[in-house]
Amino acid sequence: MIIGVLSDTHRDLHSVERAFKLFQEKGATVVFHLGDINQDVTGKDREYNMEVVTVSGNMDFEPWSAREVVYEGEGVRFLLTHGHYHDVRATKRHLQEKARELGCSAALFGHTHIPYNNREKGILIFNPGSTAFPREGSKKSAGIIWVDERGVTAEVFFL
Repeated sequence: MIIGVLSDTHRDLHSVERAFKLFQEKGATVVFHLGDINQDVTGKDREYNMEVVTVSGNMDFEPWSAREVVYEGEGVRFLLTHGHYHDVRATKRHLQEKARELGCSAALFGHTHIPYNNREKGILIFNPGSTAFPREGSKKSAGIIWVDERGVTAEVFFL
């Protein structure tokens, strides 16, 4: 299973398009948008024939958008969240604990606009960075997650 991940798109539709082309090129069948602004991916499921799953960020106000989603694919559970309710700027511990509590192998978040890819206490903690406004010297980015016989692995790609 190959999953595309993006976050903090903030209406930069050109970069959203570049991310979806990357996801298509890598063979993704599912895309996670981790908030801010999830309307930016409206219609991409049909356009690219990919399942698109979104969670709300601190800049998303649609009543239908969930703050967190647990997604299961190929026997792997993913916690999807924007991260602002888990204080991710200060620590990843709360996020890691929530993922463990929910039986997830990976916790994916945005909000910081800074890519992050680390395994903590056996749980993949991953932030694809921002497609629109990268911070702390980063570049516009998105991510790919692979689920295969090796387990769950992730990589950040600069757009």
